[in-house]
Amino acid sequence: MGDYEIGYGKPPKHSRFKKGVCPNPCGRGKKRDHQLGDIVLKVLGAKMEFRERGLIKLGSRMELAIRRHFAAALNGDVASAALLLKIRRHAEKYGDPGPLIVNIINSPEAVARRHRVEATDGQDVERRR
Repeated sequence: MGDYEIGYGKPPKHSRFKKGVCPNPCGRGKKRDHQLGDIVLKVLGAKMEFRERGLIKLGSRMELAIRRHFAAALNGDVASAALLLKIRRHAEKYGDPGPLIVNIINSPEAVARRHRVEATDGQDVERRR
């Protein structure tokens, strides 16, 4: 064995590595691509402090955005009121499966509106009011 010292943490060379035994069978995990929905959900789900009637409360950014749109709608902002109704309708229809804003943008209605099928005479097949 020569000058190799055997002791605690220094096993003999003949028994150090057994054949067929991997010390790290799973290995390092694969790098995961981040999906847009996951990123948006993480950002909108982050907790923030806000003040309501003099009390400091904790809520998600999504909740704060909805509260802000609600306050604007009460002050007469028609666009905020329309957005709140759209969010509510989407949540009722789809059971709130994830980040609402991304799902509203990618809802079947919005996709159909963006990719309208045009008739042969150039008129839109689907008419919106």
